[in-house]
Amino acid sequence: MRAPLLCTSRFGTSRGYLQATGKLKPQHAQPHAADRTAPVAVCILAGKLKRAPFALLQKTVLGHQFTTTRPITNTRHGPASPQTQTSTAVALRSLREDLEPPIGSDAMEPEKDDNKTPPGIVPGPEVEEFANALDSCLAPGLSVADKRARVLDLPRKYHENAIRRLIQKKPQRPRDGQGDVDMDAYEPVPAVTDPADLSQMQQLEKEVQTWDLVRRLLPLRYPESRPQKKSLFSSAGPTQPAPARSLEELVDTDPILKERRAVIQWLQTNASSGPDIDELARELQQNADRGDIIAHGWLHTRSTIKHRKRLTAWPHLLERQSADITSSHVNADGAPLVTNLDPDATTRQARKLESQDDYFERAIWLGCFEHLRRGSTLDTIRDWCQERTEMWRAVSMSGLLLPVDGREALADASPASIALWRRMCLSLARNGGADDYERAVYGLLAGDIASVEKVAKTWDDFVFANYNALLRTQIDTFLLGQCPPDVASGMTKSFPSFDAIHFHGDLDGLERRLIVSLESQKATMEEAMEPNKALQASMIANDIDRHLYEQALVMTDDANKDQRSLLLPRTLSDGTAITPRKYFGLDQHDGLRIVAHVYVLIALMRHFDELEGRTPDITTNAQWHYSQESILAAYTEYLGQAKLDELIPLYCSILAPPRQYEVLSWNMIHEQDPERRVTQLKLIKRVGIDVLQFVETLAKLVFEDLGDHSGGETPTEPFSILMDGPPTARLGRGIKADFFGDDEAAISIKEEHAVRSLEWLLQVQVAWPEVLRIGVQVYKHFFKRTHLLAARKLMERVQFDSILQNVTDQEITDWATLDDIDFWAQQLEESGITTATPEEVMTSARNYRELECLAKALDGLETLGSLIELSTEAPSGDRPKFWTGVGEAVGVMKERMQPLLGGWLLASIEDGDEELAQLRQAYLPETILGFVSGLHYAGTGLSRDHLLESMELATIVAERNSDLMGVFVKAGRMTELVEAFAACSKALAVATGEKRATGSSSKKLRAMGWSRDLWAIKQ
Repeated sequence: MRAPLLCTSRFGTSRGYLQATGKLKPQHAQPHAADRTAPVAVCILAGKLKRAPFALLQKTVLGHQFTTTRPITNTRHGPASPQTQTSTAVALRSLREDLEPPIGSDAMEPEKDDNKTPPGIVPGPEVEEFANALDSCLAPGLSVADKRARVLDLPRKYHENAIRRLIQKKPQRPRDGQGDVDMDAYEPVPAVTDPADLSQMQQLEKEVQTWDLVRRLLPLRYPESRPQKKSLFSSAGPTQPAPARSLEELVDTDPILKERRAVIQWLQTNASSGPDIDELARELQQNADRGDIIAHGWLHTRSTIKHRKRLTAWPHLLERQSADITSSHVNADGAPLVTNLDPDATTRQARKLESQDDYFERAIWLGCFEHLRRGSTLDTIRDWCQERTEMWRAVSMSGLLLPVDGREALADASPASIALWRRMCLSLARNGGADDYERAVYGLLAGDIASVEKVAKTWDDFVFANYNALLRTQIDTFLLGQCPPDVASGMTKSFPSFDAIHFHGDLDGLERRLIVSLESQKATMEEAMEPNKALQASMIANDIDRHLYEQALVMTDDANKDQRSLLLPRTLSDGTAITPRKYFGLDQHDGLRIVAHVYVLIALMRHFDELEGRTPDITTNAQWHYSQESILAAYTEYLGQAKLDELIPLYCSILAPPRQYEVLSWNMIHEQDPERRVTQLKLIKRVGIDVLQFVETLAKLVFEDLGDHSGGETPTEPFSILMDGPPTARLGRGIKADFFGDDEAAISIKEEHAVRSLEWLLQVQVAWPEVLRIGVQVYKHFFKRTHLLAARKLMERVQFDSILQNVTDQEITDWATLDDIDFWAQQLEESGITTATPEEVMTSARNYRELECLAKALDGLETLGSLIELSTEAPSGDRPKFWTGVGEAVGVMKERMQPLLGGWLLASIEDGDEELAQLRQAYLPETILGFVSGLHYAGTGLSRDHLLESMELATIVAERNSDLMGVFVKAGRMTELVEAFAACSKALAVATGEKRATGSSSKKLRAMGWSRDLWAIKQ
């Protein structure tokens, strides 16, 4: 069958970039002899071919920089004036090999403290650049419409950013000097040999493709003005194309066709980034045995025919020479050779070419296929064919082209002619052609699938074959609708066509069925399971919701593999079998960044729809939505590991409450620097997150994570600070050294988090009621479990005095004020706090202060116990200094013990707080016995006055209204107390003279009626 040539009277030349730059090649080339042999008699369409200008193949490069705004660690502003430059769809096809990184790009890359970045987590500048670009879209003061427009433009910025990084990563041609670029234009570019660099380049290429796809689909599925439809990338049913009078109008108005056209353009752009077409055909060209000659057709076959004519002196067509010409006229392989050089001679005569020309023919068809696969314009295809003196091939392909620039090239012919041309192409694809690539060329033009898939090599190729068929089927339906009914009916009956829409079945879910089928095909299975490709596939298939859900499940499983993750809690699966290798892992940081920002785009567009009152036809169920948010939670965890904590609030602002506060809380709990906490609170407020709710949620989550908080629990370990055995004359019972614990690491991470959460609460002035309320609960938790180190940390870092500074600016000189309910009512009113009552905050303040007093008292006793142990080791020369320290420690101990000696915790116990009652019973007897022992040691080592104070303590315990004796009686420890006081009395009786004046309080004791002479034994 002859090739269906298409002769037209006019060709709509797509000049675009050429007109803008003036890069047009002179029109001096003339048709070669081989062109004039094309059988124009078989042209379906009447007309005369008009030669278009011979244009240079465009090789464009994006050498611009990514638009950023100032870092969001500063005051949030609107976006800086962007130095935006336009991206080109085919920018990756032919990156300039001598390109250098953009000048001045250093100024746009944020500074990083490398010393803070742990090994293995070294973020690239794109992490902050992506965040800054997102930040500019959400700047305060922007309307929802403005934010929507900026977010829709984000994929373009991310795409350009990825292109710039890829260009910088590409190997550069070495230069010996400047100004002599042309001299080394043909020097080979060094190949990338390092596996790590090669892997990075491949990942960058995939990222470029991903953002290119998103930037094409996002505006189509979320136009600024659109009828209600299903949400972004969610399963959408078919929509009928609007009536159109021209192909251009059809493409612009039919949403399904428009989206399929966008996917095809994306696939064409991906193909354009591959090797040069001539490079692909190089091996075939070498086998053609014609050197660098790419024109003049079948040289070897022509030579054989001429040679036969010379030998036989025959001036006419060879087939007329004799009847046995078939057997005698053969090629070098012995096969029947064509007798003339018509382009369709091989199919018409069923004969062969010389083997060298057969390679040449295959190289030409390979090139034609690649031009169609890459979406080359008619001008480009015509110029390429003209260089090879094969213009008839350009004419054959010119009926309906789908160039990557989006300017569909429809021949100037009637709709019936175009429809008939498509059917002739299908006939050639199915029944004609001498080579798979020739059949694939006509298969592409006809919208066939089988003939194109036969030469498909990649996942992209298979998707292109199907989408091309679907698109051309839609266009064919439109063209038939433009024909008279009898013409259309007669054509469909006489000339079959391939209906890709009918082939794929039900339109609902068509794309998803296609993508799923590629996952099971042997040729595409491996590539379909690659995470980047799987993400791209889910966007094409309108199945991004499911993909993100399953991506999140993989990440949460990974996060909880070794231990429970607070930031990424494990969620229930819906039972779907998941292939983990299809999704990014937590250690694939580039992939994590990409999928997180894809989620951001989707979440923002849905949020804007909600704000504008657009109700989607389908909504993501709560389980899927919660799981999908784990992707962004994982990305914030990565930001924390990369020491980019200042970016975390921005991404948390994308999440919906309460997950927003949960993710922010588990990230911020690691911050220990008070100044950085203040900075983070400013950033949190700037991105629109309620700082009070954040710190309250943080404290609530951390406290819940501490463990069991049920009441009625006694200390898990017996509280003991005294040495074993009866009192001695020198030390009394003796206090254990370091009874808090000698290892600071004994504080669990949960307990450390509890203290930090209260520090965070203390940073927000109006959060003081929660500091007191939760602080009391934390103290109870620590003391009930005898976690004294944790209690001391809380006492040191969240002091009651510091909390009081948030409550009021006035100085409290009389502690009785804190028991005045009117005082607390006034403070709540002035702070505008309505979530707590004066009674509640007064009780919490009293309990917090009294529990803090216990921590302070125990800390003072431990200090003295450690000094007692060291007393035997102090060098004689340091003894005075040592005893000075002992005196100071005794003074601190006595001061801190005073609040425990009268009514400690009783007010709340009388109100029914059983937990405090248990703590009082567990701690007070041992603490007072330790105090007596401390006075005993001080009395024998420093001054007898301390022994007198122990006697004063004995009278306090023995008083009729004392609340201390009942505690000892209930604990069954009165005997120990009496023995301790007796040991002090005995020590006072035998003590001679003043030991050391340090810490003496004799004047105070004499004023109370005590005298050391009462115990003096007269000799």
